[in-house]
Amino acid sequence: MLLRYLSSLGPRISDHTVLSLIEDGSVGIAMRDLGVAVDTLGLSAGQITPAALPQLRSRLSALAPDVVHGWMYHGCLSSWAALAGRRARRPRLVWGIHHSLQDIRNEKRSSRAVIRTMAALSGRTDAITYCSDTSRRQHEAIGFAPDKSVLIPNAVNAEQFRPDPAAHAHLAEICGVPEGRLLIGNVARSHPMKDHPSMVQACAQLLQQGHDVQAVLIGEGHGDGPALAEAKKLGIADRVTALEVRDDIAALVPGLDVFLLCSAWGEAFPLAVTEAMAAGVPCVVTDVGDCAVLVGDTGIVVPPQDPAVQAEAVSQLISLGREGRQELGAKARERVQKFYSTDIYRDEHDKLYRAVSFGETTQTRQSVSA
Repeated sequence: MLLRYLSSLGPRISDHTVLSLIEDGSVGIAMRDLGVAVDTLGLSAGQITPAALPQLRSRLSALAPDVVHGWMYHGCLSSWAALAGRRARRPRLVWGIHHSLQDIRNEKRSSRAVIRTMAALSGRTDAITYCSDTSRRQHEAIGFAPDKSVLIPNAVNAEQFRPDPAAHAHLAEICGVPEGRLLIGNVARSHPMKDHPSMVQACAQLLQQGHDVQAVLIGEGHGDGPALAEAKKLGIADRVTALEVRDDIAALVPGLDVFLLCSAWGEAFPLAVTEAMAAGVPCVVTDVGDCAVLVGDTGIVVPPQDPAVQAEAVSQLISLGREGRQELGAKARERVQKFYSTDIYRDEHDKLYRAVSFGETTQTRQSVSA
């Protein structure tokens, strides 16, 4: 999402610098290709310690920014720690929350400690951005300062993600399945909160009902993950395709017949769903984070961790036929263009940065309910 924001800035991109705590990887390379100044502390994931603070303070001091915007929990807490005690020309501090807290007990012990520490310190920020209203309410419920909240939902570039009539055959060829088979997809790394075994169970039920479907999982860790293990257990290993991380997602997503978000928790405003909607793919989503608000009347919302209901919802979309699904997908695309475009995302951040820089009052943007 940060890459998308930077991509939308045009000439103003030179006003921004990205400082990564860990090695920046492919996203950092893409940012550099845009012309963004990217610096990294080179820390290892999971080994972010107070010992790195002097280095972070030194980098921030050399940059002399007007606004520091921490992204994700560790980036937020680190940004506060690096600026703590600084009085001379202290930059404005913004935190960016991109996670929902359906139950904080689902988080790792170290993450719980970081989140609770942030709650205690949140009143010392100038603003806190949330990508979903559900996430905002959940964080405020555990102590995050409500007067700092600013809601800026995630966004998608609808020129990058768009319908493509040739994509289905292309994706079917990659998966090694007949072109006429229905492709039910999900784009996400393998993680317990994503609950991919539920998707596999739902597809097994669809097969039992006589639907010719193929589950397509795209993301890191599926090769030896629980989804394929569940598929083998159910005897449908040949009906589940796992593709590792790819850089051509925009060319693959339009090839899906249905996008199924099966997450059990943790989602705030999932980018993968906005991408599928922009690509004209109808979605079935579990009722986590702001998923229901995101799809509105262009998709189907189901309870998490209920494969039978997920299967029934997908079956409803299958029964619409190709033309019916394309109609619904077109409505989904119109919805993201109207409410969740990268232009809106850029402008909302621009207003926020100006507000905190000039001491104006920030206001929580209301959720889209249309």
